[in-house]
Amino acid sequence: MSANSENMFYARRAPWYGLGTSVEEAMSSREALDAAGLNWKVLQKELITEDGRLVRGFKANIRETDGQILGVVTKRYKVVQNEEAFAFTDELLGEGVTYETAGSIQNGRRTWILARLPQRYIISGDEIMPYLVFINSHDGTGAIKALNCNPRFHTLYLGWV
Repeated sequence: MSANSENMFYARRAPWYGLGTSVEEAMSSREALDAAGLNWKVLQKELITEDGRLVRGFKANIRETDGQILGVVTKRYKVVQNEEAFAFTDELLGEGVTYETAGSIQNGRRTWILARLPQRYIISGDEIMPYLVFINSHDGTGAIKALNCNPRFHTLYLGWV
């Protein structure tokens, strides 16, 4: 995982691979976007061959801030900006949600945010805090995913994405 990690922040405890920026406490989605270094846009540009020919039906997804090519996608691919994805999690999960980690891997090709839900459950005498991880792909290789996540294993899980 560490070789794939680009930017991230974490609250509570450091991930097992020791990368990222530590923050004092879980934060709002807007704060998480900034802390994780994900406050950039994805632009779609036409593909042109070296001899100047347009490649029909395909576009390049490019990070606006530094020109990093994130992937080549079909013209049907719709970009979901990081800001939109984070706002969606706020809307989906409602009030009281905080974000404990967020970041990007594979040079920005994939981004994630881990949300701690405000409800707690008691199951067989154990207190359970539910989490949801929201994963977005800017390279066209995967769909947006929202998955229930065990907080003890969330950093390991992100290595499988």
